[in-house]
Amino acid sequence: MPRPEAGTLSGMEKGVVLIGFMGAGKSSIGRLLAQRLDLPWRDTDPLIEEAAGMKISDIFAAYGEDVFRDMEHDTLRELLRHGPAVYSTGGGIVGREDNWSLLRQLGTVVYLRATPDTLFERVRRHGHRPLLRTPDPRGTFDDLFGRRQALYEGADEIIDTDGRRPDEVADELARRLSAAGAWPHEG
Repeated sequence: MPRPEAGTLSGMEKGVVLIGFMGAGKSSIGRLLAQRLDLPWRDTDPLIEEAAGMKISDIFAAYGEDVFRDMEHDTLRELLRHGPAVYSTGGGIVGREDNWSLLRQLGTVVYLRATPDTLFERVRRHGHRPLLRTPDPRGTFDDLFGRRQALYEGADEIIDTDGRRPDEVADELARRLSAAGAWPHEG
């Protein structure tokens, strides 16, 4: 997926879509950014759980990843019916090419980037990642990261999260958006 020209943060009449690998901070940063921009915050994973009436790990166990990815796609399509927001997405949402047009329709796509070591350390502390329930979690993690990294790089903007608190990243992103004229204030 080719990367748009730099500076696409201006003219943000729709919203901001946060993408990145598991552990990047999409939910934490998304919640904080929405407060700063005075926008609603929508997180695709809880929306999927609510619609399915079950946890994501249970969806994976009962129906498999393909069904989950279909649900994820349907959730993106449903979000297009709502007004501007800050959207936090699942780490694998970039894997389906038809999701990219939906992501861009929702707003500027921002990749929350961190090194694999940082990301693995963050997710290792939380045992609820269905894709890492394997005999070799780090090997699985590295394989997934390797397959997705180039896809994330197709985002409109990239912001590094290594060694930074979620509030610091949200503040920087709000400043970037305000400087680009996307929002009149930083919240």
